[in-house]
Amino acid sequence: MAVAAAACQTVWMRKVLEELLHEQNEATQIFCDNMSAIALSKNHVFHKQSKHIDTRYHYIRELVNREVISVQFCRSEEQFADIFTKPLGNELFKVHRNNLGVYVL
Repeated sequence: MAVAAAACQTVWMRKVLEELLHEQNEATQIFCDNMSAIALSKNHVFHKQSKHIDTRYHYIRELVNREVISVQFCRSEEQFADIFTKPLGNELFKVHRNNLGVYVL
């Protein structure tokens, strides 16, 4: 679900940049910590087993095939956005906070 939302935002942002005469030629990288979602987006071999999959996954696969986006694996510990969505331990919170460029004075 999150990759589908990020892909929609990416397509929208690329269109805005194109209108501003700043076209992006390479694929936009989207990081995901779910190996199954990445496999579904890159390989249509799972088609027979995944006929029940929502059209969002097919849309992501189409964007990957057209090289509009590139879905890359990112370990859960490196997902800096988790600071906004999950309760984290003190140490991991500090690591994510520092990686986002927020420092305590």
